[in-house]
Amino acid sequence: MASPDNPAIELSSDGPSRRLFMKTAAASVPLALAGCAGDVDDGRPDGELLWGGSVPVQSLDPHFESAAATARVLENITQGLVRVNWDYELEPLLAESWETSEDNLEITFSLREGVLFHDGTELTADDVLASFTRIEEQEGLAADYMALVDSMDAADEYTFEMVLTEPFAPLLSRMATSHMHVLPAHQAEQSQDEFTEPIGTGPFEFESMEIDSEFVMVKYDDYWDDGLPHLERVTKNEIPDNDNRLNTFRAGEVDFINDVPPRHASDLEDDSEVDFINRFPKSLVYLGVNCNEEPFDSRDARLALEYAIDKNEVMEAALYGQGQVAASPAAPDSEWEHPDLQPRQQDYELAQEHLDAAGYSDGFEATFQIPQQYNDQVSAAQIIESQASEVGIELDIQMITWSNWLSDVYTDQNFQATTSSYLGLWFPDAGFHRPLHSDGAFFFTGWEDEEYNDLVDEARQLYDIEERAPLYHDAAELLKERRSGHILLYWMPTLMARTNDFTGEVMAPDGSTFRFEDTQLE
Repeated sequence: MASPDNPAIELSSDGPSRRLFMKTAAASVPLALAGCAGDVDDGRPDGELLWGGSVPVQSLDPHFESAAATARVLENITQGLVRVNWDYELEPLLAESWETSEDNLEITFSLREGVLFHDGTELTADDVLASFTRIEEQEGLAADYMALVDSMDAADEYTFEMVLTEPFAPLLSRMATSHMHVLPAHQAEQSQDEFTEPIGTGPFEFESMEIDSEFVMVKYDDYWDDGLPHLERVTKNEIPDNDNRLNTFRAGEVDFINDVPPRHASDLEDDSEVDFINRFPKSLVYLGVNCNEEPFDSRDARLALEYAIDKNEVMEAALYGQGQVAASPAAPDSEWEHPDLQPRQQDYELAQEHLDAAGYSDGFEATFQIPQQYNDQVSAAQIIESQASEVGIELDIQMITWSNWLSDVYTDQNFQATTSSYLGLWFPDAGFHRPLHSDGAFFFTGWEDEEYNDLVDEARQLYDIEERAPLYHDAAELLKERRSGHILLYWMPTLMARTNDFTGEVMAPDGSTFRFEDTQLE
């Protein structure tokens, strides 16, 4: 869980040639950062990449761990039947191919032969069956996507079949996420409590992890794609503090950092000794309100708060010009984005009208819980607090840890207002269903709307974009008109910096994870 105008797409020389709805401003420059890599860390092995990471890896079970930090390393260790490419199409991965019946109820996967897990066992259809059964029976994060699966079968060693109760268009896209990655059958029989380390088929295998300190993965010599990976080892040093992470990079102690503080973006862009990378969009940041509790159980109270906010000012304070105000959860520039829907503009008079209608003419007070390690959200919250106070809405900012956010806000729904973000919204179901449909896996604000749910449910059954997209457009209008529990704020990019001897596309197309398989140190 956890981020556009319609710009032309330009990428670094290492990046893909075209992106359907991703804005980038990658800047590759030819000079090496003095003192980096082997010069500073003479004791490390050749081919070892040192990565300064922003959020520590806490857990490694692909079927249960929702944190982006986990997905970023698992993308290189475990694999699914399919994955998304840079044209936002699905491509074969562990499945060499697949066929869908004319009525879209039967899917048959032909598995790639000769693929070995990191424990030396060969991938077969039994492993896929065991992995998907684990997700379904143990209620993994993708369990709701298995609800329409009528039966599964390992027809033979390399053929896996699924039969659905009704057409379900998002299923294959969901398979491209780590939550539906394939584990060896013997590990898939383990419960979440028994799971200690991931055994995958990816280009890197897990080596070690020290919580809040270090994560290490090493090249898998028997990887099925001959010639990959190029790196021998990736060591992630956990450096959550933004300034410390950047200073560590500047000092030449790591080769690559993610989540560059936006306020430093322009300096890095102009630095000829740094390869600054901007991949867009990364995540959608929102202001969430609890629709089951006063005052936000009132649509007018929610609208009053939204009319009090200048989202452009909020975004500028948070991202220093690096983002775009959001109007819907559809990925910018995609077919799913409503062509005419605009963000609601700040209007204090309308805010007061809705306060009157809600019965809070003199305003109201509410707690505002903010995950403290996300600096952009802290900055955004401070601006929102100031703007809301202009109409008498007093938001009491309370800084909390991410773990407390997950337990108190997300799980227990013990909150009034908060902020957070969603990643990997490249397929529409990820944005419209998972957080906003009352049956969605990330649903927590309490806003339930039968008409909205029906639209999203109907869209899931349609495979034709021309038929499906208008339903998401209508759903986006409902979200705005009925003021759901998510007041969408802005899309933010992934900002990265690396030495110029570290080359190759490191960002995964879904905008939330990293792929090190085709990168190298030159």
